[in-house]
Amino acid sequence: MAEVEVKPTELSFKFQLNKQLLAMITISNPHETRLAFKIKTTAPKKYVVRPSSGVIDPKSPFSVQVIMQAQKEFPADFQNCKDKFMVQTTPLAEAEEIGDSTFSKDSRADLKEAKCRVVLDGAALPSPVKEDESEKADIAGDTVLKSTVNDLAVANSETVSLKAGLDALSKERDELRRKLDKLELGGGKSSTATEASSKFQLNIVHIIIAAILAFIIGSYLN
Repeated sequence: MAEVEVKPTELSFKFQLNKQLLAMITISNPHETRLAFKIKTTAPKKYVVRPSSGVIDPKSPFSVQVIMQAQKEFPADFQNCKDKFMVQTTPLAEAEEIGDSTFSKDSRADLKEAKCRVVLDGAALPSPVKEDESEKADIAGDTVLKSTVNDLAVANSETVSLKAGLDALSKERDELRRKLDKLELGGGKSSTATEASSKFQLNIVHIIIAAILAFIIGSYLN
């Protein structure tokens, strides 16, 4: 006796986000009598089957629409989808109609079952980096940037202070030079002149050190 043919065994959907997807299951009745069928799924909220049950004429094929509802995100099992469909079939007597016991294994010895598994194809999977990890990376980047900006602001403030110090030392140097010139014109160097000369030499050392520090900080800022 010929067997009922159910095709395909793998129900393929070309997956797209936010869009309904259509696939077809074809049931071929090889018998001389009518054939009742019923289709079940492991994910009834995810799929619409039209029609989910019915009667197929003798020696005839029948096509059933399987519609995947629009999905807002990629399934966790995209690579190996676990969704399945089961097609139950059983011959009907000449005047028999589908009833509550038509697809019961206990009352129908000639009940047959065929399974179809779902295969998802098409769009590539999104990046494995989770949103919260991306947000953490952004926050860390912002923290580093703010820290760098603060360091530059401090360094810039110190440079301004050093420049002000250099200006003050330059003015003091010029004042000391004027005093030395007056002392030399007055004839000889007094103890005051000697003291002023020592102070001038000390200030020159300060100027050199400050200039070196300003150069180093200026290089850092650039």
